[in-house]
Amino acid sequence: RERLDSGIRKELVRRVATALHQILCFPAKKSDFEERLTKIENKLEAFKRSFEYIQDYLKVNGLKIWQEEFSRIINYSVEQEENRFLRKKVYDYQSLYQSDEIPIPRFVPYDKNSETFMGRIMNELLEKDQPSVHNLRERPSWPLV
Repeated sequence: RERLDSGIRKELVRRVATALHQILCFPAKKSDFEERLTKIENKLEAFKRSFEYIQDYLKVNGLKIWQEEFSRIINYSVEQEENRFLRKKVYDYQSLYQSDEIPIPRFVPYDKNSETFMGRIMNELLEKDQPSVHNLRERPSWPLV
């Protein structure tokens, strides 16, 4: 039973991490940010539906596995992005989210401004939300009652 659970988790982590890495990359010239987010949303939803489907046949809690492993991938990616700003890095063997039994794959970064898909998303959001582009109106102060 444990071997089945471990194998399911390992394959899920590999597939989800690979999908996030491959789909959430943004070319320098023209970004199709919304299109890529929709694509990854559809892909992740398909993975999740598959787990809902197989949980009855394999008698495993598929949604629990999905949530635990997806959270682990997100947290690990955030941790790796944080490492760019820390003097004392958190290495894989120190990480709360990395595991020897069910490892989250590490990929070669697409650019020098991010380590993971999470960094690429943040860079894209920051680029889209440049304060110099927005006109902020001066708002009157709240009336005193």
